[in-house]
Order: sequence, then structure tokens, then C-alpha cells
Amino acid sequence: MSTSLQPVVLKLGGRALEAPGATRELAQELASFAVLRPVVVVHGGGAELTRWSERLGLEARFHDGLRVTDRDTVEVATAVLAGLANKRLVAAFRAARVEAVGLSAADGVATIVPHRNSRQLGEVGDVDRVDAEFLQRLMADHRVPVLASIGAYDGRLLNVNADDLAAGVAAALQASLLILLSDTPGLRLKAQLVDRVDVDAIGTLLEHPEVTGGMRPKLGAAAAAVRGGAARAVIAAWDGPGTLSRLHAGEPGGTFVEKATTLATGGARD
Repeated sequence: MSTSLQPVVLKLGGRALEAPGATRELAQELASFAVLRPVVVVHGGGAELTRWSERLGLEARFHDGLRVTDRDTVEVATAVLAGLANKRLVAAFRAARVEAVGLSAADGVATIVPHRNSRQLGEVGDVDRVDAEFLQRLMADHRVPVLASIGAYDGRLLNVNADDLAAGVAAALQASLLILLSDTPGLRLKAQLVDRVDVDAIGTLLEHPEVTGGMRPKLGAAAAAVRGGAARAVIAAWDGPGTLSRLHAGEPGGTFVEKATTLATGGARD
């Protein structure tokens, strides 16, 4: 792996790999993909968190696409995301000979502050700063950090939207690409996939009546990453082996968010 290349940040949504064998396929592709460039993986686990919350009698509630997290829910979120979901991914990656290291935002990766809408959202955090040097040291040692979206502030655990954490990591590392992988192939308007979006058009898109639910934080995260210094971002679904390579090459199959100058020149490559 060449550490002189700008890294790729891969964010895995909770439903991105629900198809049978998808996690194993991703791990196998990541094994070859990460040989050619540094990679950081950020993951959510919202679907699994909802299932565990319901088992424990906790209602899953959302506000503008973000999970409302009370003190009981943040404890379950920590157990599920930083525990079960994180270690399951690390185990799958390491079985494919990926040198994965499981961490959370709370483990010195990022400085987290209470969310600006904490009155509505509860124990939820915003990314204030990412320790890029810490992640770069891991990648220079040929490791693949696998980050759970649990942070800490003043001794309190906070749930962090994984899209926002991935955007903060991508911006801090000046990533060549942020891949927001979920169960949706990208932004659809009038049933048509939007393949390219100028980052300056995101504000207008967020006012569109068809842009609802989880697509809103994804578009916001993609825009934040690009404005913060990442070359590109893409919202896409896992489409079997070869997905990462195709998206990295800028081939059709998702919604790419870029600056107008990047769109005009066909996109950056490392």
C-alpha cells in the first residue's frame, strides 16, 4: 500500500450489506483495494440498533433523518455499534487478510461536542475535530481503521451520525473519495437516479420535497466532506464484487458530489 496517496474513506450504512454473503464479498474486495491506497472505514448500524432497542422496550424515534437518543438508548448504541457491529466487521475483514483495527470516535479519533440540535436529539454529538495524524499513523503502518460512530464529551458517551463522522474524517484526511455505501443506489428525483451533483447545489436539493429521511444527512455529509477538502463523495449501494473499484474510477452507479471545477475536468484520480 502506498501511503503517499490520498486515502479513501468508506462509510458503511446499517443496511448496506444485508444481502447474504455481502460482508464477505466486501471484505475480499477491500483486501485488494486497500493494497493500492490507504483506506479508513466508518460504520453505522442503525438497523441493528433499532432491533436491539425494540428487544429492550425502547422506541426508535427520528428527527429530520437523525436518531433521537436518550440516556438508555446511548448505552444500547454504544454496546451495539462500538461493540457487536464494530467487532463483527473487524473479524470479517481480518478473515480476508485486511489489517483492520477496530476503534470508535471516542478512542482519540475525534473531538465530539453536543449536537447543535441536542434539545430535539438528546445524547447526540457533532464532530468538532478529527485527529488526522493519529489515523495517518495507523495507515502508515498498513492498518485499516474501522471506526464506530460513538463519541465522548466531558465524560459522557454520545451517539454520532456515522455519515457526519465519515465526512469529518474525509475532510480532515483530504480524501480522494468518500464512499457513502447504504441500501440506496443514490439520489432519485422523479424516479431517475441523479448521477452528478455540484456541491453548491446541495442547499437547493435539501429543499426539494423528494429529498427526505436518511438521504438528507447523506447529502449534507457529502457536501461537508467536499467543502472541507475531500476531492469527491459518492452515495451508492453495494452492487457486488467490484463496487469499490468502479466507484473509485468514477463509473456510473451512484450519485457523485463534487465541486464544479472537478465536474468540468472529469474528476480527480490518485
